[in-house]
Amino acid sequence: MKKEKILIIGAGLSGLYTAYLLQEYFDVKLIEARERVGGRVHHIEGHDMGPSWIWGHQRHILALIKTLGLEVFEQYAQGLALYDAPEGVQKFSSPQNATSYRIVGGISALLLALEKHLENAVQLGECALSIENIDGLLAVKTSKETYTVNRVISTLPPRLAAQSITYRPALDDDTKAQLENIPTWMGYAAKCVIEYSQAFWKEEGLSGFTFSHVGPLSEIHDASIEDKNALFGFVQTNADRLMLKTNVVEQLVRLYGIKAANPLAIHLVDWKEEVYTSAYEDKKPLSSHPQYGFDLSHFEGKMLFSGTESSKKEGGYLEGALISAIEVSHKIQKEEQ
Repeated sequence: MKKEKILIIGAGLSGLYTAYLLQEYFDVKLIEARERVGGRVHHIEGHDMGPSWIWGHQRHILALIKTLGLEVFEQYAQGLALYDAPEGVQKFSSPQNATSYRIVGGISALLLALEKHLENAVQLGECALSIENIDGLLAVKTSKETYTVNRVISTLPPRLAAQSITYRPALDDDTKAQLENIPTWMGYAAKCVIEYSQAFWKEEGLSGFTFSHVGPLSEIHDASIEDKNALFGFVQTNADRLMLKTNVVEQLVRLYGIKAANPLAIHLVDWKEEVYTSAYEDKKPLSSHPQYGFDLSHFEGKMLFSGTESSKKEGGYLEGALISAIEVSHKIQKEEQ
């Protein structure tokens, strides 16, 4: 029996895992505008430039890590933390929060392992431009070709799903408004990783965690991996981008002394400038974690909108991306029974 064709837009964690769950039952293809898989999961020279952490209660992602033969290690948090205040640097004992974990090889290792299970289903460098309902089938025009499929699943950030693709017939006003009102989680963030030859903060009994009201990094953590010592920080919204790397080093010298003056490398990803991640509305920082979770569709249910922001549980996190994939795959399989 000929399998129904499904096109998934976006090869981030949600898109890849959706394809992984559906490929046995459907003819699945993914298109990804970037020249890499991962979406907001990205690495530079082994360093996570997007999400880094997993928590012990997030059972879906921990199970998938185990299934794919990957390993985790605890986020380094031993020692004192620093408070970078206008009146000076202060040391304090950081509260004992829930232990967070990182994947050996980085979060990207999870995405690459999933991709290997998809039998060349991912097409990179291919941006969805328009989707049209033609006699019950969906014609998806991309930057390279046109696909005619039975169903489409968009795993783009909701605002991009509403704004970057032309729909014929158009999205109804309510669906469009709902999508455009959903912030892209961490879409405003800029992440900076600073690599050193030595983990001098550990040697001095410090965890690497700093909370700062001075900047340019507002929050700093240890980002060391197996063969590299590093710190990472989130860049303040009002930080001077032209002088950022110089100012980051000055801040770290203020915190840790002269040992921090000569980093081996500084890596930066400003996610609000990533056109395949953030819309214009995402440039403004969020004051709190949004209330995520939605169930939206188009073309009489033949197109579904999914992704981490659609998940009512763990929305915005990696776990939420997996939950959304599970929910949309169950929905499609149930409709086909």
